[in-house]
Amino acid sequence: MNMQAFPFDHLLVVHYHWRPGGVRRVVELTLPDIAAAAGDALAVTLLSGGGPGEAPDLAGLAGRAAIIHEPACDYFSHQSETPEAVSQKIQQAIFRAMQGHDASRTLIWFQNPALARNVMLCREIFDFAKKSGAALVLHHHDFWCAGRWARWEELARCGYGDLSKAAEVLFASGTRAVHAGINLQDFRTLERFFPGRAFHLPNPVLRSSPSHSAEIDAARAWVENELKSDAPVWIYPTRFLRRKNLLEAVLLTRWLAPEAILATTSGQFSLDETGYANDLKNAAGRDGWRVHFGLLDKPRAPRVADVLQGAGAVIHTSVQEGFGMAFVEAAAAGTPLIARAIPSVMPDLSALGFEFPQLYQEVLIAPGLFDAKAEARRQASLAECAKAALPAPIQDVFPALHFDADRPVAFSRLSRRAQLEVLSHPSQASWEMCKIGNPRLKAFRENALKPTPWPDAASCYTANFFKIAASIPRSSVECADSARDAQMELTALALDPGSIFPIQLES
Repeated sequence: MNMQAFPFDHLLVVHYHWRPGGVRRVVELTLPDIAAAAGDALAVTLLSGGGPGEAPDLAGLAGRAAIIHEPACDYFSHQSETPEAVSQKIQQAIFRAMQGHDASRTLIWFQNPALARNVMLCREIFDFAKKSGAALVLHHHDFWCAGRWARWEELARCGYGDLSKAAEVLFASGTRAVHAGINLQDFRTLERFFPGRAFHLPNPVLRSSPSHSAEIDAARAWVENELKSDAPVWIYPTRFLRRKNLLEAVLLTRWLAPEAILATTSGQFSLDETGYANDLKNAAGRDGWRVHFGLLDKPRAPRVADVLQGAGAVIHTSVQEGFGMAFVEAAAAGTPLIARAIPSVMPDLSALGFEFPQLYQEVLIAPGLFDAKAEARRQASLAECAKAALPAPIQDVFPALHFDADRPVAFSRLSRRAQLEVLSHPSQASWEMCKIGNPRLKAFRENALKPTPWPDAASCYTANFFKIAASIPRSSVECADSARDAQMELTALALDPGSIFPIQLES
């Protein structure tokens, strides 16, 4: 590969922030290889919100990347100014990012635009692309209309309170844009509406070199000092996000390894996750949970990879993911993984050859561990409130949440209040009531946990990225109708009752 295969001399990578998480990790793993394959003539710029302390680890770029931090690019919920004031600051940041570069030779790699965490950033990037002729790869890790209903209020506040207008800006109609979906389900949907301009770009499956034993020992010693304990540590590589279903991870750790401490790699959270984060931290302190949120947030903390290799297990209980990088990272670390089998994730990982020994479908909770009648009322109210906040076309198809108070129910289908009620019981007592309905968990408890075998499949991420870049149309494409229809199709998939979880409807 060389610059002839990559017809750009400037790569501008755009994201809302570089806080720990999947998008940052994808960029860390792939950008150095993309830059190396393109050659020294490629200039690389990263534009994001947040502050300098959030910069991704790009040691492989050897200082080639210019990093621009502009807080106005961060989530719109973090902004205190008017949408237009935010836009003006973003315009100035784009100007700084483009100084000395030819827009016609610039490729903008925009991470997660249709998640709509800052539609003003989308508008300004896409307006710049329309006027300048810059090319775009829209890298879709998720979508606002795939269950992130709180984004609608922000879209409306920013002047995009019409579904068609929202779709037009979020899918960059009128630009030289192509779309990359990270899982097969999203790719197939996008392909229907953007034929020839939609591609499957699954996250990188790279097995890095194992850490040296001294690095693992040092990480383990650091963790023991931080936790003031030499107890086994189970790691959940995440920060506070409702979709991560953190309370299920707490429950499973208590049931399967009562002596272990559950630690999340990060404790950071977005402002709209404040209620969730505070409830969890307050309950943990009040009830003496063996948990530690934000284990690696301190300066000079060890690398995630070193900590994973020294952990007793990795746990992953999310209800929604685009790809599931934690699955791959646990396998690369050689550490046993206990994880929910997420429907949108498993087909891609299976196609890559992964077979995970400790997958489970749901954690079934016996009646009597929470107030079922109160929960039924709570869920009905959550659904009605969520529905009322959405535009009429989505309200018309928003399903009711059906809750049977007399049968075992999946823990993931409970509201945060009910999940906390379950956790208020002594763990051994709740396990005795639930074990008959959870034979998979019983097997995990009674047998040694196994690491995930690493498959033979080789990663070809950089080659795929180059192919996508080479396919970008030479001129702008108006696709307002396709954008609207794609958004509604993604919405319909998200409104399948099996895709709606109460914890995602709560504030």
